[in-house]
Amino acid sequence: MIRATPSAVRSVCLTLAAAAAPAIARPTDVGAQVAPPAKPAAAAFTTLQGFVMDSVHGTPLADAKVSIEATPRFGTTNAEGHYTIDSIPPGSHRVIVEHPVLDTLGVQMRTPAYPFAAGESRNLDLAIPTAERLATALCTSAQRMRGPAAMIGFVRDPDTKEPAMGSKVQLVYYEPDPIGRKQLRTREATVDSTGLYRICGLPGDMSGKVQVFRNGVSSGEVPAEVTNGFLAMRAFSIVAQHAVVVEVKNDSGKVKRIAKGSARVTGRVIDKKGQPLRDARVTLQGGGTTVLTKPNGEFALDSLPSGTQALEVRKLGYAVTEVAVELSSAAPAKTTVTMNDAVPLLATMRVEAARDKALSDVGYQQRKQTGMGYFLDGNMINHDALSFSDVMRVAPGLRVTPTGDGRTYVIQDSRNATGGCVNFYVDGTYWQQLSPGDIDDFVRPSELVAIEVYHGSEAPPQYSPPGQSGCATIVAWTVARIHDRNKK
Repeated sequence: MIRATPSAVRSVCLTLAAAAAPAIARPTDVGAQVAPPAKPAAAAFTTLQGFVMDSVHGTPLADAKVSIEATPRFGTTNAEGHYTIDSIPPGSHRVIVEHPVLDTLGVQMRTPAYPFAAGESRNLDLAIPTAERLATALCTSAQRMRGPAAMIGFVRDPDTKEPAMGSKVQLVYYEPDPIGRKQLRTREATVDSTGLYRICGLPGDMSGKVQVFRNGVSSGEVPAEVTNGFLAMRAFSIVAQHAVVVEVKNDSGKVKRIAKGSARVTGRVIDKKGQPLRDARVTLQGGGTTVLTKPNGEFALDSLPSGTQALEVRKLGYAVTEVAVELSSAAPAKTTVTMNDAVPLLATMRVEAARDKALSDVGYQQRKQTGMGYFLDGNMINHDALSFSDVMRVAPGLRVTPTGDGRTYVIQDSRNATGGCVNFYVDGTYWQQLSPGDIDDFVRPSELVAIEVYHGSEAPPQYSPPGQSGCATIVAWTVARIHDRNKK
């Protein structure tokens, strides 16, 4: 076998190349050896085969392009990481490996030049450096004193593919203090001229959310975690500026910009058995466009802003699912969302200390102390009710009325004589109604943790849609958000 050495494609990786070179070999190999020649090829060419391993994740590196430098000959690794390249002309050649994981790391895998003789077949196994070696090369000893892990990646413009220099990457996670209490931590990094960012000194078991900001534009908030004890990788894309299609003023005169774009995403929503799920609600994180899946599970969202965004998918009987998507005006994105069965977490959330801590993190406890609005939590919520609207029957100033189809009910503001409009927010995101009372089809009483009810000007600014300050507002917090914060 031949030992390969990585070469740097970014300035930061010059140090990485020197530190990580010994790691480019299969995990079970301890030295560079050339395998005995296999059965001679029929023609006067060389055949090369082997495996490529992803040592960061401990899995084969599938769909990697393995090519012979300065020739058109290449092969692609299968699910087991195996590749084959035939018809290699005799001579001295270097082998190059390309893969999105390597792009995120900023590393190019390239072997030293090796003589290929005509009529021979040889083996070459390669591997990405280990997560520990990469973290050691990327971060200083002083930085690693705070924690052994690092998070790295590149941020680019989704349409021009240029580095998004100057963007800010923000990571939020929880870390236990010396007595075991979970403390919220926020770490930030600035994207350099090559598009690279790195956050060093993270815990080896970190789990949190990460987001990118650029010139007033923000990406979707996507999950990030360290699962190998040393390294998390996440690439982002973000535009320099959103196209503002409309500006709306609320009653106080505050202007809100509604950003749109020309990006599109299509996909399917399936259950864990691979069966399509109809009428699942797919929403762009943060509000905006919402659609229901077709009977075959397919959906499409149009006029979306480019960049790294997140979709939220809800359906009764299934756990709320978030999935990151890369959107660009150049080509539509495609994704498949797999939803798992809902796991009963209510017993966990009834542990008051954990529940109160999580509700405090989303600002619920602070708003409750102001005395503005009506608040339900704990045993005040009827978790055995048939629907969300049934739960809200006890809230003052609201009325629940049938729509006339014999099945659906709507919640109205009984203190408003001019229509009784009600705005809904679920887990902090504005709920776009596709049909009257559809919130009953997606939010179950058993998953409710807390509810806030405001009338008119009582609503906090973040829960006041422009131009609708006269409507009532209901903010519902579910285990999908509260439990997620509690377990970080």
